[in-house]
Amino acid sequence: MRQGVLSIDLGTMGVKLSLVSLEGEIQKSAYTEYPIISESPGQAEQDSALWWEGIIDCVKKLTDSDNNLPHLIKAISICGQMHTHVYLDSEDKPIGPSITWLDQRSSEIIEEWQSDGRAARLFDLTWNFPTTTYAAPQICWVKKHRPGVFSRTKSILIAKDYIKFLLTGNKVTDPSDASGTAVFDIRTNQWSREALELIDLDGDLLPEVIPSARIIGHVTEKAARETGLIQGTPVVNGGSDHSVAELGSGLLGEGEVSCIVGTAGVVAACTSKPVIDPKKRIMCWSYPLEGYWDILGITQTAASSLTWFRNTFDKERNSEVFDEYSSLAKGVSLGSEGLVFLPYLMGERTPLWDSKARGVFFGLTMKHSKAHMVRAIMEGVSFSIKDCMKVVEELGVKFDSVNVMGGGSKSPIWRKIQSDVYGKKVRTLETQDTGAIGNLILALLATNEIGDPREAARLIRHVETVIPDPIRAKKYENLFGIYKEIYENTRSIMEKLEAYTYE
Repeated sequence: MRQGVLSIDLGTMGVKLSLVSLEGEIQKSAYTEYPIISESPGQAEQDSALWWEGIIDCVKKLTDSDNNLPHLIKAISICGQMHTHVYLDSEDKPIGPSITWLDQRSSEIIEEWQSDGRAARLFDLTWNFPTTTYAAPQICWVKKHRPGVFSRTKSILIAKDYIKFLLTGNKVTDPSDASGTAVFDIRTNQWSREALELIDLDGDLLPEVIPSARIIGHVTEKAARETGLIQGTPVVNGGSDHSVAELGSGLLGEGEVSCIVGTAGVVAACTSKPVIDPKKRIMCWSYPLEGYWDILGITQTAASSLTWFRNTFDKERNSEVFDEYSSLAKGVSLGSEGLVFLPYLMGERTPLWDSKARGVFFGLTMKHSKAHMVRAIMEGVSFSIKDCMKVVEELGVKFDSVNVMGGGSKSPIWRKIQSDVYGKKVRTLETQDTGAIGNLILALLATNEIGDPREAARLIRHVETVIPDPIRAKKYENLFGIYKEIYENTRSIMEKLEAYTYE
């Protein structure tokens, strides 16, 4: 085993540690899960102690067969779930559970801000519209409903920043995670004093913001004793999990676009200037690379649409059924013989932001089979992602290729459908663990192993490029128009169905 970087990816459902060589080879990985606490409507919390225990467990798993592994770690680089945050008291001990990005209880705060104009003003100040996902509305909810917790709170840290604090004793965050609070000005990469005053939040509760590719401290004696890591190992500031994964997928500068076809679909573009969308369809957050920003379009239900189909109609089958689905879809012609699927199984985000949107199979006839439905799902999800791409292009980002990741990138026929629907080259990557590669790149920059992000291009290894067929792309463009029309003509009907959803 060679010297490398220890990548920590603090996810929503578990933490993954990987030793990545300086050449980009993931040499060894370990993973530990932890639960979400959901005991009341809208609640989604976690015990932050389990994050730390998960890291200790993963280090143990990594070193079980090689006690020398900690000595091979040149630096530790970390990414993690956005928005989720920890409340610390005067002794830096967590006060109760951490509120995660999935928690929806701050909806009342958002409604209040929307009614009194503060939401619109926050958009002007930060170039991002606040939602229940963001940390600041959740903090205001705690202030209102858990005054005992809030009165004892002396500092608030995003999840991965809390782990960095446990490792180094230093409280800092980075621009990519700060962007997800609703009180961070992405234009200046600083906390917005006016935004903080607007919602009556003390800015002293929040940590200093410094660039992602910086060493923020070193593993302390206490942390080394608890984890088995080596005291003095440098720790990199890091970034949000999705943005670091984008970095590892090849978003090393302007004009690059990545697409995650996972549980949700995420279209991400790198730009050298912050972008505002007056129609509030996309998000623009600061990127882990200095001088760059991250334009994000998110479709709510991507590869999980096909998972829903499996769970509903093939619930006794394991994941191997997806290979069968690919074969079925390959045998069906473009357009699924007039069957169109709208993948709004959990509402839709970009560009609709319609929580009442519903999934639709439109055009069903007696000739349609399971195979047609599978292909229609693949096409419909691709249309939904194309909808995001259209907004990104409208805002001035030009691109002719897309790096694809996630479950939807594993099927050859789905990759071909995506290329023809997008009208773009679709490139797949050697590794799906792009978060680990992104953590490596940040560590190489932080330790001055490389001076420019473009030097990391050698670490991004493409294994296939699918070229769009112009004739098929034109047909899909016409079908995309029908897809859009179906939603526009059924939107009001979908809203009427809301009354029957929970009966």
